Amino acid sequence: MDNKPKAKVRTSCGRRQLADVEVPPPVSPSVAAHPKPKKPKTTLSTDSSFVSTSSKSRPAPEECLYATHVLAQIHPDIIDTNNQRREALAQGKMQHLIKSENKKQSTLETPVTDAIISTMLSQNTTDANQRKAFANLKKEFPGGWNDVANDVDTTRIETAIRVAGLAKIRAARIQGMLKTVQQERNDANFEYLQFYDSDEEIQKELSRFKGMGPKTISCVLLFALGRPDFPVDTHVLRITKQIGWIGASHSRESAYEYLNERVPNECKMDLHCLLVTHGKQCYNCAANGKPQFPPKGDEQWKCPLIRMKSRKCIVADSVGSILDIVGSSSNKIKTEKGVDEQSTVKSEGSNAEGRDTAMQPSIKAEVVRSGNLT
Repeated sequence: MDNKPKAKVRTSCGRRQLADVEVPPPVSPSVAAHPKPKKPKTTLSTDSSFVSTSSKSRPAPEECLYATHVLAQIHPDIIDTNNQRREALAQGKMQHLIKSENKKQSTLETPVTDAIISTMLSQNTTDANQRKAFANLKKEFPGGWNDVANDVDTTRIETAIRVAGLAKIRAARIQGMLKTVQQERNDANFEYLQFYDSDEEIQKELSRFKGMGPKTISCVLLFALGRPDFPVDTHVLRITKQIGWIGASHSRESAYEYLNERVPNECKMDLHCLLVTHGKQCYNCAANGKPQFPPKGDEQWKCPLIRMKSRKCIVADSVGSILDIVGSSSNKIKTEKGVDEQSTVKSEGSNAEGRDTAMQPSIKAEVVRSGNLT
C-alpha cells in the first residue's frame, strides 16, 4: 500500500485533486532552537597591510599609534612642545612638594591654577586671544589668584580678559570658583588637585564649578596634572568621524567617553595635540576644507590620514623595527635611515594604572614598513 502523503494541488484546468508530494522530515526541537550560525564575511582590501574589522573595535591601539607617528612626522614641533610639557609637569610637582614641606605657602607657584584659568579662557576663542587674555589677567593682578578672588567686583577682571570674548560671564565664573576654594581652603588655588588619587575625584571636584565641562576638565587632567586623558574638541571630533573611529551621530561628550577608553595612555597627549594642530592646517581635515593655518611654500604635504578613511584597521604584515615616538626634549622621531615608511604600529600596551603615563619620557612602538606614505 502506498503510504506517501497526499496533498491537494491545482491542475491546469483549475480543479484541485490529491497528488503525491515530497514532505521534508520534521525538524528536531534542539536544532530549531539553535540554528547554525552564519559565517561572517571578511572583506580584504587590495592593500595587504590593512584588513576590515567591525567598526565597534575602532580605533585599535595600532591605529592610534600609527596616526601619532605619521602626524608627528608632519608636525614634529608638537612632540617637542609636549616633551617640554612633560618635563615641566614633573618639575612643577616636585617644586610644589619641596615648598609645601618648607611651609612657604605665600611663595608657591600655581601651575595647576594657571592651567585651569587659562583653559577656561580658551573656550570659544582663538589661541592668540586666549594667551593675550591670560597675560593681561596676570599683569592686572600681580599679587596672584587671591587678589582676583578678593577684588570688589569683576570689572577689572572683565577688562583684562575682554579680548577673549564673553568677558562678563568668564569673569564671574573665574572669581566665583576662586572665592569658593579660598573659603574652603584658605587659599585661592587648585594645587591640591595634584595629590588626589583618582581622576574621578578630580572630575567630581571640578565639575561643581560653572564653566567646567567635560572637555575643560579633560584638558586640566591632561595638561595641568599630567594624567592620561583624551580631550575631544571640535577638531578631534571631526577628524575621528572622518576616519571612521566614531560614528557620525557622536557628540563631543559621547566621543570623549568612547575614545578615552580606546586610545592608549602613552599617546593620549601627543595624539590629541597632533589632531588639533592637523585639523587647523590640513585642507583634507579642516572644517569645510578651509584650514585656519594652511601649509605654505615648501611645507606642502599630503594628508597621511587619507589612507585610514577607507581601511578599518592596520595589521602588521612585514618586517618591523623599534621607533621612539616620544623621546627627550632634543629627541624628535628616531627611525632607521634609508627606508621609506608606511608605518604600521604595534603598541606595547596601555598602562592599566595609567596615572603618570602622560609624563613618561618615551613611547616604544614597532613600526612595520611597506611602502611610501606619499
